[in-house]
Amino acid sequence: YFRQLLNTESMSDEKILAGIDFENEASVAKASSELKKTVEILHHRDDFGRDILDETHKRLKGVEKFSVRSSCTAEDGADASFAGQFATFLSVEKKGLARSVAQCYASLYGLNVLKYCHEKSIPLSALKMNIIIQVMTEPDLSGILFTANPQGLLNESVIVVGEGVGENVVNDKVPSTSYYYNLTDQIYYYESQGGAPLLGVETVNELIKNANRLKPLLGEYLDIEFAIKNEKLFLLQARPITSLSDKNVLILDNSNIVESYPGVSLPLTDSFVCEAYYQVFRGLASRCLKNEKLLKGYDKDLRNMVGSANGRMYYKISNWYAVLNFLPLSKKIIPVWQDMMGVTNKEHKAYKKEISAFQNVRIYFNCIHEAFHVQRGMNKLNADFIEVKESFNAGYKPGLTNAELIALYNQTSTKVLNNWDITLLNDIYAFVFTGLLKNKFKKLKIENYESHTNEYITGVSNIESMKPIKALLALSALAVESGCLDDLKRLVTNEEALEYFNTTVSEFAEKATAYIEDYGDRLLEELKLESETFRTSPILLVNKILEYSDDYNRLKDIAISINASDEFAELNCECGFINKKLIDFYSKKAMLGISNREISRLNRSRVYGIVRKLFLAIGKNMHDAGQIEHEKDVFYLYTSEVFENNVSRDFKNTIAGRKRAYELYGKIPAYSRLEFSGEVFNKSHTAINSDKITTSEEDLSGIPCSNGIVEGEVLMIENPKGTVEAKDKILVTKMTDPGWVFLITLAKGIITEKGSLLSHTAIISRELNIPSIVGVKNISNILKTGDVVKMDGGTGKIEVVRKSDG
Repeated sequence: YFRQLLNTESMSDEKILAGIDFENEASVAKASSELKKTVEILHHRDDFGRDILDETHKRLKGVEKFSVRSSCTAEDGADASFAGQFATFLSVEKKGLARSVAQCYASLYGLNVLKYCHEKSIPLSALKMNIIIQVMTEPDLSGILFTANPQGLLNESVIVVGEGVGENVVNDKVPSTSYYYNLTDQIYYYESQGGAPLLGVETVNELIKNANRLKPLLGEYLDIEFAIKNEKLFLLQARPITSLSDKNVLILDNSNIVESYPGVSLPLTDSFVCEAYYQVFRGLASRCLKNEKLLKGYDKDLRNMVGSANGRMYYKISNWYAVLNFLPLSKKIIPVWQDMMGVTNKEHKAYKKEISAFQNVRIYFNCIHEAFHVQRGMNKLNADFIEVKESFNAGYKPGLTNAELIALYNQTSTKVLNNWDITLLNDIYAFVFTGLLKNKFKKLKIENYESHTNEYITGVSNIESMKPIKALLALSALAVESGCLDDLKRLVTNEEALEYFNTTVSEFAEKATAYIEDYGDRLLEELKLESETFRTSPILLVNKILEYSDDYNRLKDIAISINASDEFAELNCECGFINKKLIDFYSKKAMLGISNREISRLNRSRVYGIVRKLFLAIGKNMHDAGQIEHEKDVFYLYTSEVFENNVSRDFKNTIAGRKRAYELYGKIPAYSRLEFSGEVFNKSHTAINSDKITTSEEDLSGIPCSNGIVEGEVLMIENPKGTVEAKDKILVTKMTDPGWVFLITLAKGIITEKGSLLSHTAIISRELNIPSIVGVKNISNILKTGDVVKMDGGTGKIEVVRKSDG
């Protein structure tokens, strides 16, 4: 329609475009001005204005105010976004409709649009401008819902809401509240700026429900504008999030691992566990593949069997499937493994590396050979652990230097991990035979076959894991019978408890000391190195004994019950001789595997006890050297930092920052599953559910909007006009608008004082893959041109590397 009118005015846009010298800014600006002016003049034509009013009256009868929105066909594409470049007008009255429509179309010829088309080699004729006239709602609240977190978290929707029209929210003119909704667990948390509105649970759920209705129509990853008036929800516009991809999704799943590492795990545990899993799984792969070249091909998967996000441990489940797939009968084994591990989402890619038929046969034979020797290997592992423990006790003594402690750690680690991968084969052994037993009961149509399976293998499974509790009950009874309770009640500190056990001559003190030696590492969260155990905090043992001894009669009843002989379940159905023999065979094999699993798990807690003891000794040395504030601050360091053994390095500021970060992580819900479109990133907020996170002036951080870590020189910008030296600089400013797009293109990164996940800075930087952080309080007064900073667009953290004055 517009092109026809332009031609009648003898004003062909192609003719004007052909005459532009794109190397000359003035030439582009002149062409843009001519084209826009011609279009805007058209609204004075009687036929044009009449057509607009007639159609509007016919379709939107009785409406007094309108929104006029541009919708270009080339917008929001995978290769070109045109973010923020086309016009939209709100609260337009009838008399202004024709002009607003013309101005919408004229934005097609904006200076930045022309330059963008030239850079992307997009002919202007390929751009079709649709203009949408809608009823204007004067909303109470407005916002945007991302069906996936634009940072790259695919199963998390983000809702940002503020008062008034959406333009106020996007331009940061009003305070906003951001909701982060995990689609797998259907739970959320929010971060609210001062004075921002809050949504009720019903409204949040209604938004998510409507977003899910749009996905089959418009795509999985959408950016949806909405408004709320008198508690009624209006969906205004939806567009694809073009910066996200689901081609190589990295899935984190906490099935099973959450039992070992509940809640938040500190950096030392995180890094130690990642390395331990790598070494153990590499041993398993080596055992089964027996081919160094093939093994090298799996190295990346093996290094990423586990990981953490927001301080919580997860299985990187995709890599587990990659490793399990080289096992014989993997299609049969994987469902059994999923069942035993409690993996609820069982979808996975049939991922397998290219392996020759000959090598496949070799792997099958290797695995079958190892399967026949699993229990022999487990017996050897359990026997070898005694030697490991004796070797450590002989090598460890107070006063060792960090170099000596690290050497002892490496020596012990090598001995422990030398054969520990056999436990994985034993787990599969136990899983498979338990699965076969359960499947057999299911085929025999036994009622409650799952619980029947559990009962049938009871009698062996709990022997080893029950030893610590049985011994503790006996120790508590002895405390009552020997009259030690009054002495124990007077103990308050670890030092007092330790002195009492070491200096008191009594059967109780002797057995308490022996208990700590045998079972002092078995406690809740025992695999988190930062956890206190009976060994590190003997006062915990005193308190537990006092708790058990409070009711002596109940204590005796529990002891009798727990020490009662295990009774094996009897098969209560009619079945043939072969089925009975199979059930007997499966159950014995399952119980053998489970029994050995329990032994190795108790020994594993003792291994972690050894590691904990070593790191606490290292922490004491670091504290004495002035590197850390407290001995236990060593748990906020990664193993690589501890093993540096650089006595001149001061970790106090690093640890202070991590303590604030982990305070935040503790407030984020423990999601069962996280699906990343790229690298894993941790959250960064200043408040969660309106609960402020402690910060300091040294803790420069904001809202992470576009991932990437860069270091560079700061360019402070108050007014973007005339700024030309932006290349390879980190731009710092109070706020931006769509006109910044070409300035940002040249930059290494951008930091703003205002902004949200929806601001132009965020949108444009994500499209350009340039790291960005917004909402950094007072940053324009803290930094100045010439300062050198390091910024992490994935966490929102900013580090001042060097001030311009030196």
